Amino acid sequence: MEAAILQNYEKQRLLEYADSFRELADSFQNFGEITETEAPEEEERQIVLWERQLSEQRGIFAGQLQEMSRVLAGIAKQEMKAEKISEKKYRQLMREMKAEGILIGDLFYIRAEDGHRLYSIRLKTAKTVSVSSEEAAGLLSVLLDMRLVPHRNCAYFLSQEWETYLFQEESSFHILTGSARAIKQSESVSGDCFASFEYGEGNVAVLLSDGMGAGETALKSSSMVVDLMQRFLEAGFGVEAAVKLINGAMLTGGAQHNTSTIDCCNIDLYQGICHFCKVGAAPSFLKRNNLVEQISSRNLPLGLVEEPERETVTRYLEDGDYIILLSDGVLDAMNRGLGEAALPEIISRFQTKNPNELAGEILTCILHQCKGEVRDDMTVLVTGFWETTR
Repeated sequence: MEAAILQNYEKQRLLEYADSFRELADSFQNFGEITETEAPEEEERQIVLWERQLSEQRGIFAGQLQEMSRVLAGIAKQEMKAEKISEKKYRQLMREMKAEGILIGDLFYIRAEDGHRLYSIRLKTAKTVSVSSEEAAGLLSVLLDMRLVPHRNCAYFLSQEWETYLFQEESSFHILTGSARAIKQSESVSGDCFASFEYGEGNVAVLLSDGMGAGETALKSSSMVVDLMQRFLEAGFGVEAAVKLINGAMLTGGAQHNTSTIDCCNIDLYQGICHFCKVGAAPSFLKRNNLVEQISSRNLPLGLVEEPERETVTRYLEDGDYIILLSDGVLDAMNRGLGEAALPEIISRFQTKNPNELAGEILTCILHQCKGEVRDDMTVLVTGFWETTR
């Protein structure tokens, strides 16, 4: 039975990756399309360009296959043990849950490599009254003396038939992200794009991409970078491999694809570790009370060189820390006032706790520096980090 539980769990993981790979394949169909020229004198030159693109695309495809192999091998090598709870505890669970209209079948807990637990439980409702997986998680938390939450693949309501439900140990930390932005005064849309999402087991990514220029063209490029980055991370790719593949896609995409920066902040909510990966991005800031650390990079944006330089920094976070990501337009505005060197001191003065309000206050201060003249898109992304209340 333990082996069957593990196989079912691994099968679900593999199916998630398969879906993500299919979405990636669909996305890549839009890249590298070659537009034929009608001018005969350009034929020889066009053939050379096609051959060059084909060679680059082969390299990209080979990189994808290698990374897919790494992901699947990593899953196969994961050491996870399924164990039963004590018979006394199991009988108590059956008795207490039945009193709440929930019947319990097989129950195992799977201990991950980092130590946190994932419970696999066969459940069904004993009554016609609807019971949500959130309510079941609350009951199990009390009875097992461990804060549990439904796994992201868990059905919202319990069925009246026997089904297997997954509940995971709640992470030690949680985040909240807020934003504020100003659009270039000659444009109707911002060329900056950002996202915040959870992936894997207890991992959160905060992304900010600044497309070259402004308006629709810049937005097309930055949104492509953010979208692909999210798909790669959800598919199990590492950050560095994802950056390399996205860069290759932009290089072979032709003139229709612009260059973009990528500011990627990955947070482990179980261990409180934050990994910054920056490619051509503006400085980021880590605010801890009145102390502010600047995290900078000096490399080129995506889509300019074959092997993009990636600068990574790792920090341990504490309760009440704030991570602040900025687009290049903010630095341009600061350089028309006190200068970008004054940013750490300015950020340290703010005492607002709400990330959305903090982002708004920072942007208001930046707009004051440039006297309200927005020459480039400006985005301020603030992520607050707190210990989970037990």
